[in-house]
Amino acid sequence: MDGPFAEPTNTREAILGAAFRALRKHGYASVTIQRIGDEFDKSPSLVYHHYDGKDDLLVDLMGFLLDEFEASISDSGDPPPVSGGDSQPVDESAPSANSDGAEAPPERSARDELDIYLTAAVDPASLDGAYAPDAQFVTVMTELRAQAANDEAYREHFDRSDRVFGEYLERLVREAAAETEAPDGHAAGASPPSVPVGEVVATLQTFATGGMFRWTTTNGGAWVDDSRAGIDGYLERVLPLVGTDEAD
Repeated sequence: MDGPFAEPTNTREAILGAAFRALRKHGYASVTIQRIGDEFDKSPSLVYHHYDGKDDLLVDLMGFLLDEFEASISDSGDPPPVSGGDSQPVDESAPSANSDGAEAPPERSARDELDIYLTAAVDPASLDGAYAPDAQFVTVMTELRAQAANDEAYREHFDRSDRVFGEYLERLVREAAAETEAPDGHAAGASPPSVPVGEVVATLQTFATGGMFRWTTTNGGAWVDDSRAGIDGYLERVLPLVGTDEAD
C-alpha cells in the first residue's frame, strides 16, 4: 500500500512518503528519524529541518492520510481507497469499459462497503488491491493508536479520525438500511425507526477498533470467523430497523 505517495508533489509529501515506508518496514518502536531519512531520496537533513521529532512527523503523516480519505468521500461520495480494494462504484448507465479500454469495476452496494470496512479490521490479509489496508498497515496503525493513551497529539488525531470515519459509516449505514427490506414486508424506513443510526455506527467502530487490536496482538485468528458471524448477524437484524432520514 504505497499508492498515496507514489508521486509526491512537494517536499512534505516526499518526507511523508519516506516516513510511510520506514514505518511499515520497521514498526513504530524501531522507526527513527534517521531511518526515515534513509528512505528519503533527498538530503536526510531536510527531515530534521521540517519536523521536531518522529512523533511530530508521524502525526502529520496520519493527518495527511486522513485528509486524503476525507477529500475522497466529500468530493465524490465514492468509497475511499483505504476502505479496501481498488475498485470503485460506477454509474450503471456508463459504458462498461474505462477510457483506456479496461473493463469498468463492478458497482458495490453500501452493505458491501460495510463488509470491506469490517474485514479490514479483523482479516486485512484477505483484501486485495493496490490501496487495500494490508496487514502491515493495520499493524502500524494499531501501534500508532496505542500512543494516544499517553500522548495528546495522537489522541486529538484519533478523535478526529473517529469523527470522519463515523460520518462515512453513518452514510453507509443509512444507504444499507434503505437497501434492506424492513420487517413485515414494509418498505425500509416506512415505520418509525427503533434503532438510532448513531448507535449502529458506534457499535461498528468499536468492533473495528477492538478487532484491529486483537488481530494485531494475537496469533492464529481462530476468533475471526465467529466475530464476523456475530457482527454480520447484528447488521442483518438491525439494518431493517434503522431510519434513513437525516433527522433520525
